[in-house]
Amino acid sequence: MQIRLMTPVGTSVLIFDQDPERRAATRRLLVEQGYGVTDEVQDLGDLPDTLARSQADTMMIYASKADDALLATLRALPDETRRPTILITEDGSSDAMYAAVAAGINACVVVGVNGNRMRSAIDLAKANFSNTRGLREELDEARNALRERKLIERAKGIIMRERKIDEDEAYALLRKRAMQRGVRLIEVAEMVNEAAEVMQL
Repeated sequence: MQIRLMTPVGTSVLIFDQDPERRAATRRLLVEQGYGVTDEVQDLGDLPDTLARSQADTMMIYASKADDALLATLRALPDETRRPTILITEDGSSDAMYAAVAAGINACVVVGVNGNRMRSAIDLAKANFSNTRGLREELDEARNALRERKLIERAKGIIMRERKIDEDEAYALLRKRAMQRGVRLIEVAEMVNEAAEVMQL
């Protein structure tokens, strides 16, 4: 029977499934829906390395039950190799869903998957992944801003103590030196802090 392919949707998928026949069926269903399949993984131990090399922009996992080994592997993935991830499973319990999400799953489908449900799951996974990454980046930026503020405050305190000047004058001196060197204020603050540490040795 000839398979009618839908218009390509521009999304490529890596499939992980330890059942060869089921993995092949998943591939056929994805292709019918217009998705490209870049990689197929059967051995859990191969998943991290394959994912690191893969050009896929989405990962689909088919597992009757997301066991501890699978969840541990997902949790250990470095951020730079993560993709929007869909889990197709037979275990629809709340505990299983919470554990999957905590491990980095962005969408779950309980078996009975068809083309429409697969498409919805992929769209949901991509949306959730994008939202989670955005929140993580905002948190990282806030932490970095706090770290820089603490370093600048420390550098001001050192200058105030050594030069016998007030806080505004110390800050003005830091800014002036940063402009003279063509660097960011935090870089001058780090140099002041490092110099103070060396003098204490």
